[in-house]
Amino acid sequence: MDRVVDLVQGNAFVVTDLHGAWQPYVNCRDHFIDLYQQGLADTLIFLGDILHGYGPPEEDYSLAILWDIMQLQADLGSNRVIMLLGNHELPHIYGITLSKGDIEFTPRFEHALGEYRSYVIEFLMGLPFCVRTIGGTMLTHAGAVASVATPEVAGWLLTFSHQKLLDEADRLLNREDVSDLIRASLNIEPSEYDSQAYRYLAVNGPDDPRYYDLLRGFIVGNLSEWQKLWDFFFNQCEMGLSITFYRKVLERFLEVYSTPGMQQHVLVTGHMAVQDGYAIVAEKQLRLASWSHSTPKEAGCYLLFDVEQPIETASDLIPHIQPLWLLSQFRESSSRWTDHPNA
Repeated sequence: MDRVVDLVQGNAFVVTDLHGAWQPYVNCRDHFIDLYQQGLADTLIFLGDILHGYGPPEEDYSLAILWDIMQLQADLGSNRVIMLLGNHELPHIYGITLSKGDIEFTPRFEHALGEYRSYVIEFLMGLPFCVRTIGGTMLTHAGAVASVATPEVAGWLLTFSHQKLLDEADRLLNREDVSDLIRASLNIEPSEYDSQAYRYLAVNGPDDPRYYDLLRGFIVGNLSEWQKLWDFFFNQCEMGLSITFYRKVLERFLEVYSTPGMQQHVLVTGHMAVQDGYAIVAEKQLRLASWSHSTPKEAGCYLLFDVEQPIETASDLIPHIQPLWLLSQFRESSSRWTDHPNA
């Protein structure tokens, strides 16, 4: 499956890491629609991590936002509305739990899915990993890391099949004694498995066809292929590295994910906390924070740029960064598509 979207014309509206925040999502969505109708924006791009609010359940609209994006894409087309896979979406494809400190992210969303599960998981499995533009601006969720900045890994990721990885885990699962595997892998007794599978994945007992998904998720997490996915979606970029070394990693990353006629010069990402909404990293990376990862949140930004415009350094994109808070001045909380589940 092709995991890259190539854009050769038009203006792209880029938003990052909303993490279940409904009002910022509505403001961005409706502003894009206004610009689209005026011929001022052509493509809406979410850089992943739509899911998993950091606050209480009543403030987490992850499922509502995702469903709305799915409906918006159905209305305008997948060439107009693009959502990249982020590290907070990835675990739901594989039945892997995700937490940070005392926050367990995945169980809340798994229990909310209900009748929408098959549609949502199918949608997540089809998400692209990156966007390339004719002007040389590449967009991913997390950023560059040396382990995936090789031609071999780049080729593998850009045609990646989730199903092949799931099938490999199922093959290993079918070869093992399940009870022994539960004890060895999850460090629990088989009698405890039911409650754990329900807690984390909303699995309703042995008759649920997803009964062993929790165990399968552990198996996936120990496959060598999973490490490459982990590095691509969970990496910390320059953290722990010298900026000189990271600059070399970043340049190599941009080189191996380029293609003839689509040489990429600058990387735009989300994923990590940013002071005042955006930051330039190693001259070739723009780290953007639209809401959840912006400090303060009121400094969150979006990017609106012409994909044909030649871009050589991240600083070239600064004039195209816009503050998100301005959108709230003329937007009230409302939904153009009401046929979606409540979070």
